[in-house]
Amino acid sequence: MIAHFNRFVNNGAGLEKFLRLIQSVAQIAAVFSVGSTAVRLTTAKLQLALTRRYFRFFGFIDSFQRVSALLNKDGMGSVAGWIDLAKWTCFGLYFVLEDLTMLHAMGVYTVSWEERVMREANQFWFYALSLSLFGAIYALFSPADTSKSQDEKKKKGGKTQRAGLARVNTSGLMKQIVVDGCDLLIPAELLGWYPTGDLVLGVTMVISTLLTGHGIWSRV
Repeated sequence: MIAHFNRFVNNGAGLEKFLRLIQSVAQIAAVFSVGSTAVRLTTAKLQLALTRRYFRFFGFIDSFQRVSALLNKDGMGSVAGWIDLAKWTCFGLYFVLEDLTMLHAMGVYTVSWEERVMREANQFWFYALSLSLFGAIYALFSPADTSKSQDEKKKKGGKTQRAGLARVNTSGLMKQIVVDGCDLLIPAELLGWYPTGDLVLGVTMVISTLLTGHGIWSRV
């Protein structure tokens, strides 16, 4: 267990999820605290949020690489393809705009336009999560390709393997729907579109972090 945890926190994605979990717990604890304890917990939450921004500073590279791959990919006429294209474009723009305010967040170089840029960034984050949620729902309910090649028909136990794969895929899509639904509340709260409060945000962050962190934990 200790060796597994060591591999998890020494993985960039795993460490980011671990910090996110601590941040969300601190946010929940701050709600039930008063005085100097609440101040310290709130400070810890803000510092952890800033620390996690370093992990996603170059996130726009991966996002735009995915956009490029989709543009060069056959079958862009599909609905799923266009959803992914729009989703990763919004994620890329979110990362770029957030990066522009990094020095301001660090207190190194303050700018007057930080609030406006971050509002735009959070809007793109909201759009990206909405598209991801819609894409998962669409994939869950869209008719699957039931056609089978001649070789597949000859494989022994092929039907059972395909059924198992379908179950795994459905489970993954359901997990993605829950994660995106939870995370969607964060930009909605930041933008003032759907105020929920720190307690609700903290709980939903814990849920989404545990779900996504479990996948990383299983891989490392």
